[in-house]
Amino acid sequence: MNATINDNELLEQIDLLRMKMIEIGIEKGLNNIETISISMELDQLLFTYQSLSLVNRNLSE
Repeated sequence: MNATINDNELLEQIDLLRMKMIEIGIEKGLNNIETISISMELDQLLFTYQSLSLVNRNLSE
């Protein structure tokens, strides 16, 4: 992931990956390895977003 990514780009990536996960989940099932893999990748993006949000909030205090 690019170290200079901004919040909006990260949110866009999260939304695109979420849509892909839903499509794959409907098509192949929720227990399919591809669905699970995408879910894990999405978890990482969400964690990154939450971490950046916390850092930004602490910097603005």
